[in-house]
Amino acid sequence: MIRKENRVAGAVGFNVRTGDYHVFKSKTVIVAAGGASMIFKPRSVGEGAGRVWYAPWSSGSAYGLLIEAGAKMMQMENRIVLARFKDGYGPVGAYFLHLKTYTQNGLGEEYESKWWPQLMEMVGKEYLDPEVSHRSHRPIPTCLRNHAFISEVNAGRGPIHMVTMEAFQDPHLEEIGWHNFLGMTVGQAVLWAATDVDPKNENPELTTSEPYVMGSHATGCGAWCSGPEDLSPPEYFWGYNRMTSVAGLFGAGDAVGGTPHAFSSGSFTEGRLAAKAACQYIDDGKAEGIQISDKQINDLKETIFKPMEHYKTFRNEIVAGSVNPHYINPRQGLDRLQKLMDEYCGGVTVNYMTNEKLLNIGLKKIKILEEDLHKLAAEDIHELLRAWELKHRMRTSESVLHHTMFRKETRWPGYYYRGDAMKLNDDEWHVLTVSRRDPKTGEYTMEKAPLYHLVGKDE
Repeated sequence: MIRKENRVAGAVGFNVRTGDYHVFKSKTVIVAAGGASMIFKPRSVGEGAGRVWYAPWSSGSAYGLLIEAGAKMMQMENRIVLARFKDGYGPVGAYFLHLKTYTQNGLGEEYESKWWPQLMEMVGKEYLDPEVSHRSHRPIPTCLRNHAFISEVNAGRGPIHMVTMEAFQDPHLEEIGWHNFLGMTVGQAVLWAATDVDPKNENPELTTSEPYVMGSHATGCGAWCSGPEDLSPPEYFWGYNRMTSVAGLFGAGDAVGGTPHAFSSGSFTEGRLAAKAACQYIDDGKAEGIQISDKQINDLKETIFKPMEHYKTFRNEIVAGSVNPHYINPRQGLDRLQKLMDEYCGGVTVNYMTNEKLLNIGLKKIKILEEDLHKLAAEDIHELLRAWELKHRMRTSESVLHHTMFRKETRWPGYYYRGDAMKLNDDEWHVLTVSRRDPKTGEYTMEKAPLYHLVGKDE
């Protein structure tokens, strides 16, 4: 929206209740939208569609907005897969930590240790050996525990159970166990009640989730942002903390890459840091001279409401149900995207496995999907919101495909596998991956950036 290249000038959007078009002219912008759930096909289908672990309304806007603006992105291949209570997606961490529960395979056996030798060969002692990990102050990564889980099930010794029967004999711990879900994932408690699962008398099943893309929690996806002045190497600080590679455009929470374990408190703290830096950017006079034309505003309005106009033009040519030769609706587009990402980028139905051939097919198919999204139709304002959520999910998925292709190794077994590069390769890939999509051409450029260990160095 500006005449000066690579500088932000504001944002446009629409009111989801009235349909009013809004133009926000601003000297700086902070993107703090959510990461991406539901870009991979979820395990829950039919009436359970939308039952996912990460917020179902997190539509990848934190990434779609930034990628479209030409911001550099990093670590977009580093998706996360969670071990969760089956079908309800109830978290397991509180059970492990608070109730001291543990897992077993379908035969009632401990299974993790039997997969350690294979994993050691794949990732090396530094990341797995408890003695080495302890000396370097590194816990065993969650993805490696996932690998043992997935491998055990594939070996035919599933399902994996959480051993709750011991802890739940204590009335106090039983109460804590139920309250954990009633206060956080009530759907899991409802599902157990509906399916006659009493964790006091039956050890419930666990499963692994579909992948999610996020910059908070335990994952590092997001924008390549300037670090803080007191910690960052000079080349990783460009004047203002949390500013992206687009001048005046800042990020926080899921939007910022390379900051895993920024949970709720870390994300809102990041928001404060970004806000202070954005104010400093303005006070320093860096945002002067922004010019926005009426043509830019009107062109963006036409783009935003195009799905509704497309529906009005062709709505009378439906041939059956919701089938129309002239458009697709957001639900149809989302189904295509989820199937594409699931089968070609390492989703649940392929046991998180992909390779260069599959990724190339995925990139070809997503380009075709993008072409079809120019004919996306929205019946009303609600469906217009879904249309733009789909476009953000598509753009996020495209970035994930490019990054997964670029990193030729399996750095996070248990989150995803490159079948053609199964070993972790620190010599070549102990780096950050950085991408930029040219807003004019749509072409991606990829590069490696050095990874500096600023905190938790080996002593």
